Amino acid sequence: MTTTTMPRGLALPSSRAVINLALGGFAGLGFWELFSAVPTAWFAEYPLEPPELVKALFAHQLGLTLSTPMAKLLHFLTGFLFYPLGYYGLTRWVKSFGMPAAGWIWGVITYFIALGFFAPLAGQAFLLLDVPRLSFMSLVGHAIYGYVGAYVFERLERTG
Repeated sequence: MTTTTMPRGLALPSSRAVINLALGGFAGLGFWELFSAVPTAWFAEYPLEPPELVKALFAHQLGLTLSTPMAKLLHFLTGFLFYPLGYYGLTRWVKSFGMPAAGWIWGVITYFIALGFFAPLAGQAFLLLDVPRLSFMSLVGHAIYGYVGAYVFERLERTG
């Protein structure tokens, strides 16, 4: 009987790694929520509102009206689970970057996913370049989110 195994570089995360990724995602998301509401509002004159982007995306692409709680849930799932799984893929499959660079890079990638890909699909300007201070604060917030999430995940992975 022959068994095939997935190459080690393409292995799926263990359940422990998924839990650690989620904990890192919660840490990064906690930072993001504070950063997007307070310093961003001071600097850009209004806060970042990711649930509004989610609602606009569903309305623009699918003609669906999402409630604010549902839009927040989708944003939170993205922030504590889906983006951390993307970080895992970047660092475990590509293996070109070490920490802390991988965390910063992943955070910047999430900025491009949110505002370079999803914002135009939601009928908004690419990278929100029509509101440059808001776009800049989103870039900074995503970069720090990526670093915080990666830092917590990697620490948890090392401490076993």
